[in-house]
Amino acid sequence: MSASQAAMMRDPIEALSLSERAEDLARRLMTNERDEAMATAWWLQSEALTRMGRAEDAHPIALDALARLGEAPAETKLLADIYTSLGRIEKVLGEHGDALENYQRAYEIYRDLGERRSESIALQSMASIYSDAQQYERAVEYFQNALDRYQDPSLDLAAHNNLANALTQLGRYEDAARSFGQARALATSMGSAILEARVLNNLASMQLDQADYDGAENSINAAFGLVEDDGTFEWVRFFWGVRAQIAYGRGEPQRAVRFLGIAFRDVEIETTSQNYMELHGRAAEIYAAHGDWVSAYAHLQAFKRLTDERAAFATSANSALVGAQFDFTEQELEIQQLRSEGLEQALELARARQARNLMIALGMGVTGLFIAGIVFARGRVARARALALSEVLYTDASTGLPTHAAMLRDLAAVKADRGAMPTVIAVQIKRRKHLSGALGYRIYARFEAAVAARLAGGKYPVTVYRLLPGLFGLLQPSADRRDADAVARDVIALFETPVQVDDLNIDAGIICGFAQDDDAETAIRQAHLGIDQARRLNLSHAEFDRNVYGNPAANLSLMSEMMRATEKGEMALFYQPKLNVRTGRFESVEALSRWFHPERGYIPPDHFIPQAEETGHIRPFTEWALRQSIEDQKRLLAAGNAISIAVNISGALVGDADFARKARAMIVGAHGPITLEITETAVMTNPDKAIEHLNAWREAGARISIDDYGTGQSSLAYLQMIPSDELKLDRQFVTNLNANARGRMLIKSTIDLAHNLGLEVVAEGVEVDTDLAALKLLGADWIQGYYLSKPIPIAELETFLTAPVQRIPRLRSL
Repeated sequence: MSASQAAMMRDPIEALSLSERAEDLARRLMTNERDEAMATAWWLQSEALTRMGRAEDAHPIALDALARLGEAPAETKLLADIYTSLGRIEKVLGEHGDALENYQRAYEIYRDLGERRSESIALQSMASIYSDAQQYERAVEYFQNALDRYQDPSLDLAAHNNLANALTQLGRYEDAARSFGQARALATSMGSAILEARVLNNLASMQLDQADYDGAENSINAAFGLVEDDGTFEWVRFFWGVRAQIAYGRGEPQRAVRFLGIAFRDVEIETTSQNYMELHGRAAEIYAAHGDWVSAYAHLQAFKRLTDERAAFATSANSALVGAQFDFTEQELEIQQLRSEGLEQALELARARQARNLMIALGMGVTGLFIAGIVFARGRVARARALALSEVLYTDASTGLPTHAAMLRDLAAVKADRGAMPTVIAVQIKRRKHLSGALGYRIYARFEAAVAARLAGGKYPVTVYRLLPGLFGLLQPSADRRDADAVARDVIALFETPVQVDDLNIDAGIICGFAQDDDAETAIRQAHLGIDQARRLNLSHAEFDRNVYGNPAANLSLMSEMMRATEKGEMALFYQPKLNVRTGRFESVEALSRWFHPERGYIPPDHFIPQAEETGHIRPFTEWALRQSIEDQKRLLAAGNAISIAVNISGALVGDADFARKARAMIVGAHGPITLEITETAVMTNPDKAIEHLNAWREAGARISIDDYGTGQSSLAYLQMIPSDELKLDRQFVTNLNANARGRMLIKSTIDLAHNLGLEVVAEGVEVDTDLAALKLLGADWIQGYYLSKPIPIAELETFLTAPVQRIPRLRSL
């Protein structure tokens, strides 16, 4: 049989063939030897079938192996091995009670025989039951007990990997990282590239939970470096799934969608296994952000199906744990006490009593089910199926809220009843990924439930739906958009105070969008898009504006044309001069993109830049802009104009490590001072990584300017934290400059604050001479605006810089 067992680890198909040959040989043995040989052959067959994914076929064969050993078999290793196989098979089939009972029997036999390695396997198997039941604390205990019992590379690798997964679920990321590291080291020592790649994939998933995109990328790149993506290793799909999540986390939805296409290529999402559950959830979120609601809904349904299956699986496992009455610590203490007292008879009685109680419970359960099945089978099955369908489709497993499908159903019902479609309101939690990573899965799930409860508690009665993680839908049965606006304002006011979860007070920033359409699916999608439009306008809520959104097909076409426009010369950089108030000279300019399309004419930046950010095109576009600015700066210097050039950096790129490296290299090679303008909000998503990149750019010689100060979430805390050289007052400040004394006092206090922090101040949006004089008196260092010059092309800038005499004398006299 040793050949079959060795083949088992290499190739279960070969092992099955060998075990079938062993069965033929066993039939030729003498009667007293035949039973054990046949039992061994069948056990090996069941193991091979299980490893081939045929648990249903393996189960009767394993039962035959057990029966072949007789009614009262001797407690041998073979008997324990068969119990282990049965436990493994029954776990796959969802029979957790039977699985746990068989694992327990195997564990006790291994322990009494001194089979420490197999004892460790049994402990790990029982730990997996606790993981299925989502009792991760207990699972951690069992995995650690397994590691303590026996040291073996292959067993320890599995234990450390599974232990790390359980620790991740508990939010113990540092401990999980150590266990993943130990698992990887063991895989390396064993020379198993595939196992090492699997561990790295799990590590990357944990790093994604923490929003550590650089760490996740390093891990998944290492995994790709270990295996060939030639279609033979199915797990590579999940590597692409991780890449999709990294791209999405970095604000590159176009790349994320492309990676998802690779991950799910030739996969029937209606029938995927539990391995795909988390990936389906992320895919739904990514496709929704990309505006592909058909794909988002398909993945959401798959996620819902698998979530509910897992919930049912966990419920079954929990019931099994309660019914089995098995607690490792208590029983181990009892048995050790009996042994220490030499009471072998009492030990046997204790074991017999335990087995008898289990058999009585099992017998009563079978009898009850048999009688109930005769009387109620058809009715109960029909009701159960209807209930299961309703639960899967219309109820979210983690929060108990109605789902996207439920909202579609209810919208149709309201329209049928009232003759008009109500306005849909979408509510999104700000910084969801950051909160999820910081709080951990369990606390974050309770946080979302608390948010939902608060949404339902406003003065306007609404029904709350969970559309996606961190995204809720509200139904207030009114077709009047003014009512929707009032509800949105009410909802925003609900979150002026923190949300309490356990002992934590969590600031829950939210943003709303609302829309109305005769089609329910379209209304939900447009309400979600309304959130994005509100975010761009720095508003707390906004109604979906079809004119701003435009034609989706045309928008995608526009993005494909944008980069080609930079090569054809249709895209250009214009420069708006900035006046140094102290010297009275124009010593800096801001680079601003201008697109002159041969067919569409002039396309404003506020039309294509936001789309570039959404689709992931902003990175190559910004690299082009920075590179072109440096070339133009070289041209100006050659003409005798030493000018600093400011380039706007999208918030989506501040935390992007690859962009940070490329930008740093370009800054080092520049021919004069470069200023990078960022917004405060660009730092909020991943402050540590953003500040690291800002410091690197400053070390390379760039100046950092905080743009649009006075809008959004400006705060002294961020001013103190962000490594910067300049503060740029938003044009809204300047607009109110001469309106009243309060506006001037606000500007004066802001300029004084910036100076006290060692920052220079740029005032933009200056359009009249009175603003210019006032800003100089208030202490502004730099001034920019149409009064001085509109943005102009590089050729006009050269002329402007050599002959600005008509303005500078008057400025010096102010």
